[in-house]
Amino acid sequence: MRKTIIIAGAAGEGINTVELYVEKLLKQEGYEIYAYKNYMSRVRGGYNYSTITIGQERVYSTESHADIFIALNAEAVENASAQIKADGTLIALSGLKSKHDFEGKIIWVDEEELKNITKNKNAFGMVAVGMIIKWFGGEESILEKINNKKWSDSINSANKACAKWGYEQMESVHMPARADEERIILNGNQAVALGALSAGLGFYCAYPMAPSTGIMNYLAAQEKKMNIVVEQAEDEIAAAMSAIGSASNGVRSMTGTSGGGFALMVESIGFAAVSEVPIVICNVQRPGPATGLPTRTEQADLAFVVTASQGEFARIVMAPRTVSDAYYSTFRAFNLAEKYQVPVIILSDQLLADSVQSIDRVDTSSLKIQRHLKEDFDPKYKRYDFENISGNRKYPGLDSQTLIMTDSHVHDEYGKVTESEEMTIALKNKFLNRIEAIKKELSAPEFYGSENYDTLFLSWGSTYGALREAVDELNSRGNEVAMISFTDVFPIRENVLEPFIRPDVRVINVEGNAMNQFGKILRMETGVKFSHSINRYDGRPFTSAFIAEAYEVIKND
Repeated sequence: MRKTIIIAGAAGEGINTVELYVEKLLKQEGYEIYAYKNYMSRVRGGYNYSTITIGQERVYSTESHADIFIALNAEAVENASAQIKADGTLIALSGLKSKHDFEGKIIWVDEEELKNITKNKNAFGMVAVGMIIKWFGGEESILEKINNKKWSDSINSANKACAKWGYEQMESVHMPARADEERIILNGNQAVALGALSAGLGFYCAYPMAPSTGIMNYLAAQEKKMNIVVEQAEDEIAAAMSAIGSASNGVRSMTGTSGGGFALMVESIGFAAVSEVPIVICNVQRPGPATGLPTRTEQADLAFVVTASQGEFARIVMAPRTVSDAYYSTFRAFNLAEKYQVPVIILSDQLLADSVQSIDRVDTSSLKIQRHLKEDFDPKYKRYDFENISGNRKYPGLDSQTLIMTDSHVHDEYGKVTESEEMTIALKNKFLNRIEAIKKELSAPEFYGSENYDTLFLSWGSTYGALREAVDELNSRGNEVAMISFTDVFPIRENVLEPFIRPDVRVINVEGNAMNQFGKILRMETGVKFSHSINRYDGRPFTSAFIAEAYEVIKND
């Protein structure tokens, strides 16, 4: 059993605060959480809403319609009928009665009574927190955990009073929590930041760009505690070059941006490639081109990212599937970047970045930082040995006797600029051999679903959650479907799909873009064609219902 809550209103009316306490308190009660933010590119105003899906079993994706819809203003009340289930409940202030056309259950909160508790115009949000906790059968005592160090004692007291008053107004429709487990809640940006810290990050440099800014914000808050440097650059070119400069001198370094900022980093990526500097870049996708939809989601940067910068060279592109995967993939990105001395691009998106998910505590016991450095002095050391495609790296100062040269030109094995045909071919062959070595090391896609499938869905990155739940739903209806989902999306092994493809299987490609970018890469690299596709490119995330409905159309066509 699962229930969905939508908290809707304008930016500045406390949506994020209500979401935070609902997630925190219900997670502590043992529920599974998946929350997603739908917000406009505005500091104040606009129509925004957070969707929180709460379950007894693990929740992998968001939903479009609410069981409980909390309207913080008149516009939210007007929109309620389009976003609430027929048997759902609308909760709003009594002064907004004239604004609704919802015909289901409505709980009107008396504004005059609320004013007797507090004069805070946003206090209704805390009333709603109390109501939700009661609805889920939580004890009133857990509302004592509503406390924020940034608030004064009087505000904290008023918020608790409002929450308790709301608790008293609501009936309990108890949904038993799942067995108590030691779980945590994170969003995708936080998971990327934590993965980088666990991997030994020393320097992060970026220019703020939604929806990637949360990575920098989280790391900046940990700067002193973790003894790292976080720098806000004047633009994305400076951010990328600063990170490359730091990495070239032995510091594990990273930058983050979105598509428009990544476009500015393209020349820097080529420089990192030819100078063999290990660098990690996180591109948190949003719809383009240009400014596009700054706070919405899409998977449309893949084709650009896998070919960004001129020339041919090795790179690795990873697209984490879940919040947990974002942590482990980021950790692995740093080890791979150093082993092969290449740019590694983490291709996230706004859906993953801004989604909060309850996950198992990260298991650091199995993680090992691998620097792949040659620390002893070697009088015959060649920094860019053409026969050595992994490891064997030195950086300036690693030993006091070895000269390290870094340049953007074609170079010989010591780093000296050359235009020799022989050296050029040798350097290019090294890059090409490195690609083949990387292919062998990258992870296979994850299979999920019926073993007797007649339909196979292909997916990558954050579409995983909605597709997984759609596969469960379709199989519960008597279908035989399965899915494979990729985190390591480039380069691709030629035989990667052989265990999954059969002549009698319908192949459906699922992507958050219009042009089936990953499907075309698979066809180019493996020869496997998909017969149908399910695409979404309106800036909104996939839901399991969206995919299941599209499948039924394909099936009956």
